[in-house]
Amino acid sequence: MAEFTVNLAIETLGSLVVRETKLLRSVKKKVESIKEELEIIRSFLRDADTKAAAEEEGGSNGGVVSTWVKQVREQAYHIEDVIDEYILNEAKHHEQDGKGLTGFLRKMCCFMNELKVRHGISSEIQHIKSSLSDIRTRAGDYNLKQIDQGDVVPHDSRVGSFFIPGAEVVGIESTIDQLIGLLVSGTSNRSVVAVVGEGGLGKTTLAGKIYKDDRVKKHFDCQAWITVGKACTKMDILRKTIQQFEGVTRYTHGEMDKMEEKDLLTTLQTQLKDKCYMVVFDDVWKNDFWGNIEHALIKNNKSSRIMLTTRNRGIADLIPFVNVHRLQPLPSDKAFKLFSTKAFGPQGCCPPELEKLSRDILRKCGGLPLAIVAVGGLLSNKINVAFEWKKLLEDLGSQLGSNSHLDDCNKVLLEGYCGLPHHLKSCLLYFGFFPESYPINCARLIRLWIAEGFVPYSKRHTSEQVAGECLADLINRSLVQVVETDFMGRPRYCRVHDLMHEIILRKTEYLGFSHLMNREHSNPSSKIRRISIQASADSVLESIKDSKIRSVSLFNVDRMPNSFMTTLVVDFKLIKVLEFEDSPIEYLPEGVGNLFHLHYLSLKNTKVEVLPKSIGKLLNLETLNLKRTLVTELPVEIKNLKKLRYLLIYRVGSSGRYEEVKVPMGFGSLLDLQKLGYVEANWEVLKELRKLRHLRKLGIKITNGNEKDLCACIGYLEKLISLSLRLASREEILDIESMTSPPHGLQSLFLRGNMKKLPDWIFNLEYIVRIGLDLSGLTDDPMRVLQAMPNLLELRLWDTCHDKQLHFKEDWFPKLKILLLFDFEGVESMIIDKGAMPNLEKLNVGPWPQLKEFPIGIEHLRNLKFLEFNSMLKKIYYMMEDEKWKKVTRHIPKVYVTYKMEGKVFYTTAKYLSSISPVNFEQYIEKVERSNESSHS
Repeated sequence: MAEFTVNLAIETLGSLVVRETKLLRSVKKKVESIKEELEIIRSFLRDADTKAAAEEEGGSNGGVVSTWVKQVREQAYHIEDVIDEYILNEAKHHEQDGKGLTGFLRKMCCFMNELKVRHGISSEIQHIKSSLSDIRTRAGDYNLKQIDQGDVVPHDSRVGSFFIPGAEVVGIESTIDQLIGLLVSGTSNRSVVAVVGEGGLGKTTLAGKIYKDDRVKKHFDCQAWITVGKACTKMDILRKTIQQFEGVTRYTHGEMDKMEEKDLLTTLQTQLKDKCYMVVFDDVWKNDFWGNIEHALIKNNKSSRIMLTTRNRGIADLIPFVNVHRLQPLPSDKAFKLFSTKAFGPQGCCPPELEKLSRDILRKCGGLPLAIVAVGGLLSNKINVAFEWKKLLEDLGSQLGSNSHLDDCNKVLLEGYCGLPHHLKSCLLYFGFFPESYPINCARLIRLWIAEGFVPYSKRHTSEQVAGECLADLINRSLVQVVETDFMGRPRYCRVHDLMHEIILRKTEYLGFSHLMNREHSNPSSKIRRISIQASADSVLESIKDSKIRSVSLFNVDRMPNSFMTTLVVDFKLIKVLEFEDSPIEYLPEGVGNLFHLHYLSLKNTKVEVLPKSIGKLLNLETLNLKRTLVTELPVEIKNLKKLRYLLIYRVGSSGRYEEVKVPMGFGSLLDLQKLGYVEANWEVLKELRKLRHLRKLGIKITNGNEKDLCACIGYLEKLISLSLRLASREEILDIESMTSPPHGLQSLFLRGNMKKLPDWIFNLEYIVRIGLDLSGLTDDPMRVLQAMPNLLELRLWDTCHDKQLHFKEDWFPKLKILLLFDFEGVESMIIDKGAMPNLEKLNVGPWPQLKEFPIGIEHLRNLKFLEFNSMLKKIYYMMEDEKWKKVTRHIPKVYVTYKMEGKVFYTTAKYLSSISPVNFEQYIEKVERSNESSHS
C-alpha cells in the first residue's frame, strides 16, 4: 500500500519540475534528487509490504518492517503536502495580479512572498531529502530485497477444506451432482470446468467432494490434485502433477528438480497418453496459468477432464471452451441450517430468544460457508445469552483480526487484498469510505477514483476506461460484488462483502488511508487523509483540525452544525473531494473557491439553491454534480472551469419530470466536457454547444423553433453516445427530420414533443440500444415500426398507443430486455403472442385507466424477472381474484404494484396485496383516494 503513496509522490515531483520553471535552481536539483531516492526506495517496497503483511498476520503491527513501511508512507504524504501547499500559494499569487500602479504594487508584494515560499520549500525539501536517505539506509539494515513481484501471504487454509465432514457440506449438493455430470459424461475431447467465487465460498470443499466421489473415481483411470496458490511456478506445477498421478514413482524429488521443462512435459505426456485422466488445480491466482499447463496435459480423446478453482473470473475467461460455474453464497435457509449445526450442535436447535441475533450475525457472514462455520464455532463456546451474542455482532470487525477461531476466515479474506497490485489496493480500500452494505453507483465510484488519483495514466485509453477496467478486475477477482446491472449487463451498483468491509476498515485505519467518523469512532490520527462522516457531524472538524485532509464524504447525516461548511473551506485548503450527496446542506460558502485542488464536488439531492461566483476559481474541478438540487441557473464564472468533464445539472419538478437549468454564455470554453444535462438550449446555447467536441452524453430542452440549429449542432458532436431532446410540452412541434447525419455511435435516444412520424435517420442508427419516446401527434404506433430494430434492449414509451388493444406479435423485439409503458390512457387490453419479446426481463405498465383484464400471454415471457404496475392498485387487486393469476405469474420472481399517497410513491408486492381481505382493502383504498384528492386541492 505504501507503493501507491510513493508512486503518487514521484508523479507529483516530476510534474512540479516540469511545470514550475520559476523554482530556484538549487531547489530543482533537490526535487530531482528526492525523486531518485523515492524510486530506489520503491524497489524495496514489494518485499517490505510482504514482510509487513507477515508481521501483521503474526499479530505484530509494530514490527520493524511495518514501522519502516509506515515511515516511507508518511514521508511520501509529507512530500505531497509540501508540494500541494506550494502550488496553492502560487495560485493565490497569480490570482492577485492586476494592472496599473495597484497591480504593480501587488506584483512586487507577491514577488517577495514568492521568494519566501520558494526558500521555505527549499528548507522543507532539504529536510525530506535527509529523512529519505536515512530510510533508504535502514532498508539494507532490515535485509529488504529489491524485487518486483506481488505480495504473498504465506498461508494455506485449504487443507482443512478438503476434509470437511459431510454433515457440514450444506447447500451445494445439487451443484456437486451437476458438475460430476459434466465430468463423467459428454464429449470425448479433453474439457475444462472452472469453479469461480470469492474467498471463503467453499470452492475447495466443493472440488474436494467431487474429487473423492465414487462416481468420479470409477470413471477416471487416474487423478491428481494440485494446490497452486500464488507462489507456484510453472515448473512447480509440472513437478507436482507428475508426483500426484498414480504410478509415477520412478523419479525422486532430487531427480525431478534437475529435469528441464521439456523433460517434464515429455514425462507427463507419456504417462497420460492412453489414460482417461482428471486433474484438479485448486486456488489458481495467475493469469498465465492456462498458458503454463495447456500443452502439459495431452489431448488424447479419452474424455479426460481438467478442473480448476479460482477467485478470478478473468483466469477462466482465458481458457477456450471452458464450462464456468460461478459458486453462489448460501441462501438464507441453508446458511441458518449450517450455522445452527456449528453453534448448537448436531441437532441444530436455535433457542427462540437467539434467533433474531443469529440471523443478524448471518447477514454479516453474507452466505460465506467459511465465515458461517467460523463464527458458529466461536459462538458454540459461549453461553447462550443474548448479551454475549449481541456483543460479538457489534465487535465482529475487531474479532476478525484477533480471535483465533476466526483466523482462517480472516486470512482467506485478507489474501485477496494482499494479492492486488498497488493501484487496485487503493481502489479496494476506498470501499471503506462508504457505510457497510452500501450499494455504490459504479459511475460515481469511477469519478471518485479518478479525482483521488488512483487511476494509472494511459496513452491509449481515457481515465474512465482505465478506471472501468480496475473495477472489472476487482469484480473478476471476487473482491467486489455486483448489486445491479444496467440494461446492457454492465455493473451499475456494487459493494463489498460485509466481512471484507470490516477488514478494509481495519486496513484503512492502520494505513492512515481514511477514517470513519461516527458516534463510536471519533478520534482519528493527525496523519489521516480522508474522512467519512456517518450519522453525526458534530465536533468532527474540531477533532481533525491538524490534519491535511484530502477527502470528505457525508452519509446518513440528518443535521449539520451552522459553522460546518465555513470551517471546512477555511481550515482544509488541500481538499480534493467533497461528496455531499443526500446530506442536509443548504448553501455553499463563498470561500469554496479557495479550494484550488478540488477535483470533485457533489451536491446531489441537497437543498443548495445558488452557486457562489467563487466557483469559477476551482480550476482543477473535473466533476460538478448538481442533480436534484434547487439550482436553477449557473453563474457565468462556470466558464473558467476548463478541466470540467462532468456537469450534471437537473431538478425534478412536482410532476416527477426533469426540469432543466439555465447555462451562461461562454460555457463553450469547457472543451473537456463529456457529460452535460439537463440544460435549456436557445440558439445562443446551441452555438456554444458545437464547441464541445468531447461530449458523450447530452440532455437539453430546446426552445421552440430552434430545431434546425440543433440539427446542425448535433452534427459536430461526433463522440455523442446518449442524446435527450425535449420541448417544454408534448404539444410543441419537434422538427428534427433535417438531422441527416446524427452521431454514428449513438446508443441512447430520448425525444419529447409533437411529431407526426419518427425521423428516418433513427432506423439507420447501427448501435442504438435504448429509446424513450414521449411524443404526441404520431400517426403510426411506434411499436410497429421499432419492433424490428435488431439491437434494441430498452424501450420507454409515454402515451403513444391510441388503439384499444396493444398487441405484441411473434418475433417482435427479438433482443428487448426492458419495456416501460406509461400513461396509455385508451388501452383496454394487452396481448403477447408466443415468441414475442423472448428476452424480456423487466416490464413496467401503467397507469392504464381503461385496462379491463390482466395482460394475455404474459406466461410466454419466460425470462421475465420483474413486473410492475404503476398507479393501478384497485384494478390489479381485483384482477388477482381471477384463478388464472397464479398460473400465469408464478414464473415471475418479483411482481409489484405502486401507488401514490400524500405525494409519495409506495410499493407493495402482489403476494402481500392478495393476502388483504376485500373489506380491509376497500377501507385502505378509500384512505389512499382521500389522501390524493387533498394533495391535489
